[in-house]
Amino acid sequence: MNAKSLILKISVGAVACLFMASCSDFFDTKKPTTSGGTTPGNNVNKPQDGNLPGEFQNPNEGAFTEEKMLINIGVNVLSRSADNFAATVPVLKNSLRQYCEALSNGSSTRREETQAQLDWERAMLAFHQLEAAPFGPLLDDGRLLNDFIYSWPYLNTCDIDKKTYENSNTPISSDRLLFNVRGLSAIEYLLFEKSLKSTCNLRANPAMKEWNERPASQKKLDRCHWAQELVKDVEAKSVTLKSRWSVTDGNFTKTLIDGSRYKSIKESINALTDALAHIEKLKDAKLGAPMGRHKDCAEDKCSSTVEHLYSGLSLGSAEAQLKGFRTIFTGSFSNSQPGFGLDDLLEKSGRKDVATKVLSALDKAIASVQSAQNNGSLFDQIETMDPALCKKTTMTDRKVEICAVHADVREVAFLLKTEVLAALALRAPPTHQGDND
Repeated sequence: MNAKSLILKISVGAVACLFMASCSDFFDTKKPTTSGGTTPGNNVNKPQDGNLPGEFQNPNEGAFTEEKMLINIGVNVLSRSADNFAATVPVLKNSLRQYCEALSNGSSTRREETQAQLDWERAMLAFHQLEAAPFGPLLDDGRLLNDFIYSWPYLNTCDIDKKTYENSNTPISSDRLLFNVRGLSAIEYLLFEKSLKSTCNLRANPAMKEWNERPASQKKLDRCHWAQELVKDVEAKSVTLKSRWSVTDGNFTKTLIDGSRYKSIKESINALTDALAHIEKLKDAKLGAPMGRHKDCAEDKCSSTVEHLYSGLSLGSAEAQLKGFRTIFTGSFSNSQPGFGLDDLLEKSGRKDVATKVLSALDKAIASVQSAQNNGSLFDQIETMDPALCKKTTMTDRKVEICAVHADVREVAFLLKTEVLAALALRAPPTHQGDND
C-alpha cells in the first residue's frame, strides 16, 4: 500500500469513527453553561418544546416502526454526519492560517502545506459521506448549501484565478461569488494545483499574465490567502447545515414524521430513497463517464473529467459515499451498534432477501474501491487502462479492475432502483425513471 492510499484509508476511517455514540444527547434538555450558552443535560425524560415526542427518545428500542426508522436515520445518521462535517471545517481553517503564516515568513512550508491538504481531505470526505444521500437542508433554497459547499463538476478555475489575483492586490470578500468559484472544490484547486499558472486565456485576461510571472512562493501565498477567505464561507454554511439538523434547533428530523413537510410517512421514506439514488451520480458522472462507460463520454475514455482531478481523492470520495449509503440503509455507523434502517423495513415487509442482496453488493463495492486505491489515483488508472477491455469488464469477468469497481457500484444502484423500490412499493426518483442501464 502506498503512502497516499494509507492517508485516504485513515481519513475515511476517521470520518466514520466519530459516530458511535447513542442519540440520547440530541434529546436532552439544555442547561446553562458558565459562558451563558447551553450544553446538553442528562435528563432525557423532559424534551424541550420542538424536540421529538417522548416515545422517540430512544428510537432503536422496542418493536420496529417506520417512524422510529426515520427518527433514527435523521438523528443518528444524517444529523451526526452534519455535526462531523461542521467539526472538520474549523480544523481546516486553522491549518490554512498556519500555512499562510509560514509562507509569509519565508520559512519551509512543507509540513504546513501537507497538513492543510490533509485537513482539506478530511473535510471533503466528511462531506462526501453526508452527501451520499443529499436530503432536506442540503437541498433547500435551491440546493444552496449543497452547491455552495461543493460545486463539482461546475468549477470555474479562471474566475478563481482572477479572484486570487484581485484579492492579492486589495483584499475582497467572497460573499457575492457564484457557487462555481467557491467552496471545497475551489479550495482544492488552490491547495493542490501544481503548475501555479492561471487557466485563463491571457489575451482576454492580460492581468493574469502578470500573476503568472510572480515567484512561485508569492503565488502560493496569494492562493493561500484566497483559500482563507473561501473557508470562512464553508464554515458558515456548515454551521447552518448542522443547525438545521439539530434537534434543539431546526430539528429537520421532526418534519419526517409530523406531516409538516411530507404528507405521509411513505412520502418521507420515498424522499429518503430519492436521496439514496444519488449513487447514480457516482456510477455515471464520477466513474462511468471518465472510464468511457457512459454516454456523456464520446471518446474511448475521458480521464480528465474525474472528480478531484487536483488532489487525486476520487476513489477515497467514492468509498466515503458508499459508506454513507450503507449507514442510511442500515441505520447505523457500526455493525456492533445496530439501528433501525431500510434493511429492517425490508425485513418487516417480508423481503429480507432484498436487504441481504443490497448489503452484499454494498460490501463488495466498498471492498473493491478500497482495494483500487492501492493501485494509484483514478485518473492514473484510467490513463493506463485498455478501453476495449474496460468495456468488456463485468463484476465476474474483471478484465480491468478499476472498471470492475464501476460494475460493482452499478449493481448497488440497480438493486436500489429495481428491487428495493419494488419491494417497498415506492416510486422511482423522477430523474432516474426510465433509466435502465
